[in-house]
Amino acid sequence: MMYKPIQAFFKTENDAERVKAELNRLKVNDIRVDKLEDAHQTLFLSPLGYGGGSAGGMGASSAGSSGGGIFPIFARSSEGQERDDTQRDHTVECEVDEEDYQTALKIMMDNDGYVDKDTFEE
Repeated sequence: MMYKPIQAFFKTENDAERVKAELNRLKVNDIRVDKLEDAHQTLFLSPLGYGGGSAGGMGASSAGSSGGGIFPIFARSSEGQERDDTQRDHTVECEVDEEDYQTALKIMMDNDGYVDKDTFEE
């Protein structure tokens, strides 16, 4: 089993705790909720969205692959995207089994989680 690190940022502690509870259904290690001061000033946070070929890409595809899946949507063209600059200083961090990685990203996306865009660039 290969585990991949994942971190997402949320507006409130309740949002982060809800995601933590949902992630506990997956194969995860070391899941934790934290509050980071000034994270929005030092990181380029991006919302998650479907990218690539298929909206159903929930399998084991890697977040860095060119196929379907969930990705930071500001990593592509930001034209037409409404930017949400709300402070997101509550984080959920864990290691997710590769088979559950896209499912974990979907949970984070469904709960308005943002990610550090740089963690998705190869």
